[in-house]
Amino acid sequence: MTALRAIGMAFSLYSRIPMPRLNWESRSRALVLYAFPLVGLAVGGLEVLALWLSRLLGLNGLLTGAILTAVPIWVTGGIHLDGFCDVWDARSSHRSRGRKLEILKDSHVGAFAVIHCALLLLLTCGLWSQLAGAELRPALALLPVFSRCLSAFGALSLPNARGEGMLASVTEGERSPARWLLLLGSGLCAAALGGVGIPDLFAPAAGYLTFVHYVRTAKREFGGTTGDLSGWFLQRCEFCTLAGLVLARSWEAL
Repeated sequence: MTALRAIGMAFSLYSRIPMPRLNWESRSRALVLYAFPLVGLAVGGLEVLALWLSRLLGLNGLLTGAILTAVPIWVTGGIHLDGFCDVWDARSSHRSRGRKLEILKDSHVGAFAVIHCALLLLLTCGLWSQLAGAELRPALALLPVFSRCLSAFGALSLPNARGEGMLASVTEGERSPARWLLLLGSGLCAAALGGVGIPDLFAPAAGYLTFVHYVRTAKREFGGTTGDLSGWFLQRCEFCTLAGLVLARSWEAL
C-alpha cells in the first residue's frame, strides 16, 4: 500500500489525472519522486496514442505537431512549464543568487519567460511535425520517462537551494542510495531506444548533456535545486531528446 500511495501522490502532484484523497503525512511521501517516472509513462503513452490517431485521421504535420506539443501540458497542467518560465526570468535578471531565488517565488511573469516559453512551444511543435511522417515507434513513450528519471535523480542528489517548498516536502533532505535506481532507470530507457536503432541514441545522449548543464547551472547560480529548476530541466531535457530523435531520423535518411 505504501508504494501505491506514493504512485497516487506522484500523479496528484505532477499531473491532472484524478486521484483519491491520500494521507500526505504517511511514509509514502518519501517515495513520490521514485514514482515520478510513471507519470512520464502516462504522458509518453498518450503522445504515442495521439500520433497514431493523427495518422489514422489523416491530419497534416503541423496540426499533429501542435497536438503533441499540447499533450504533456494537458496531462501535467503545465506545472513544469511554469518552472521553466520562472527560471528564465531569474537567470535573465543577472542578479545575485539570493535575488534569483526570490524571483523564482514571484508569481508574476516577465518578458524573458514569455519569450523563452513561446520559443520552446514553437520549436517543439516543429520537431513533432518532423516526426509526424516517420515510422511510429512505441519507444517514443520512453522519452518522458527518461526525463523524469533524471529530474528525480537530480532532485534527490543536489542540495535544496531553499530548504522549503513542494520539492523539499518530498525529498526531506535525504540522499538515499536508492536514488541511483533512477539513474539506472534512465539508462534502461536509453538502452531501449538504442535497441530500436543506434542513431536513436542521439536522444538520450542529448538528455544526459542537458542534465550535466543543469547540475552545473543549479550549483553555480542558485546553490542547489528547487522545484522550478527541476521543471526547467525537465522541459529542456524533453525538448533536447526530441531534437535528438529528429536528428536520428535525418541521419537514417542519409
